[in-house]
Amino acid sequence: MLEFFKKLEKSRVFKDWKKDNKSCFLCSCFTIIDKKNDFWQFDFYNKKLNKITSFKVSEEIEIFPEDDVFSDGKSSINPLDFKDLKTHFNEISEKLKNKHKNEGIVKEIVILQNSNGVVWNISLLTSTMNLINAKVSASTGKILEEKNESVLKFRES
Repeated sequence: MLEFFKKLEKSRVFKDWKKDNKSCFLCSCFTIIDKKNDFWQFDFYNKKLNKITSFKVSEEIEIFPEDDVFSDGKSSINPLDFKDLKTHFNEISEKLKNKHKNEGIVKEIVILQNSNGVVWNISLLTSTMNLINAKVSASTGKILEEKNESVLKFRES
């Protein structure tokens, strides 16, 4: 993930955007892994406008226009600082995949954000249509919360 972020920071599109958006701060990182990890999305929060600008970094760098914040209204959006990142995603991912190795994991959805500390929010979709969601401290590697639910449950809602 950090190599994708460095690529973003060096890019012309990001530097040009940042000139006009100095007060915006990194608030989350996101990726989906199925066959390979070929992109990371970095979200920057504009507190004045309550909007998010996203950059998708892969072979190319793509900027998405400012968009409304998706929020439950209860929690605030906090800056994400990589200095608080003591565990790498690969370690956490391997730990979770080993714990659930008999589940047939087909897709992994990963979010890194600062919600009362820097947290990896990892969802594993299994071939049996289960969704395993774990919130893991990015500073200690400790699993803070873990749920295992059928995806079919969401169809009923």
